[in-house]
Amino acid sequence: MFDPEKEKKFFEAIEHADSIVIFRHVSPDPDAFGSQLGLREWIKEEYPEKTVLALGQGPLMDQADDDTIANSLAIVTDTANSPRVDDLRYAKAKQIARIDHHVKVEDFGDLDFVDDKAAAACEIEALMLKDAHKTIGSAAAQHMMRGLMADTQRFTIPTVRPQTFEAAAWLMEQGADPNLAAKSLYSIEWQLFQYGARVRAKAQRRGNLLFAVMSQNDYLGLGLSYEEAKNEVNVLGNIDDIQVWALFTEDNDHTYAASLRSASVSVRELAAEYGGGGHVCACGIKKIPPEKLPMLIAALQHVAAQA
Repeated sequence: MFDPEKEKKFFEAIEHADSIVIFRHVSPDPDAFGSQLGLREWIKEEYPEKTVLALGQGPLMDQADDDTIANSLAIVTDTANSPRVDDLRYAKAKQIARIDHHVKVEDFGDLDFVDDKAAAACEIEALMLKDAHKTIGSAAAQHMMRGLMADTQRFTIPTVRPQTFEAAAWLMEQGADPNLAAKSLYSIEWQLFQYGARVRAKAQRRGNLLFAVMSQNDYLGLGLSYEEAKNEVNVLGNIDDIQVWALFTEDNDHTYAASLRSASVSVRELAAEYGGGGHVCACGIKKIPPEKLPMLIAALQHVAAQA
């Protein structure tokens, strides 16, 4: 997958570092969490004498001062460009590595592992660890399996490849349980079930495009956060003849986040025109003024018609 000599240098960097800090992107999805926390669990188990910290906002995160970061190896997972790293202090580290599956728009340094054909950052990590003949514990494997299953939508999207299943099989050998991963990802609370019904009720179809525009009242009234609400895009998926689906979620500044998904046609180029990005069939755009929504929806309808 990657140059064996380069992979060797990556694992040597981990072995030689006394302190390792692991970062991922802002507004983390399960692949970001899975690749970050899975790596933390493996390194802590493999090298119990090392300081190993996972940084960023949210639960299960650690804390580190500037001096600790400056004297550490930083590993950034699932992040395409530096402004999206959750905690920009990663740049202060004495050595930086990155593991990512987005289209490469920026080079992070010598230990930069980017494979935009991979379905998930967790896939890359699993294959690298397998290639290096490492053994990881079940906790690390479970984190990675959850991220892999989420980013592949249960192994159903076009970016799934034979190596994806190779990674999943290896993670199962290491103790991951795909049934537990699926339950944690797809068993939903009552409030999310209710919100899904609201999204469907507001859904509009234009040709092969399905979309819903959701206000703050739609989700705040159910006790959901903005982040939780905008992640519900796949409520609109898996519908016959729908090629592109989109969820527009109002933020507290009254701009909208667009969560874009596609069955096969690329939505990445259109997302980039509006300052967003992501994968070929799964993208996001932030801070869209409400007056620009009609133009974006019309453009998405045109993209959907090309499929």
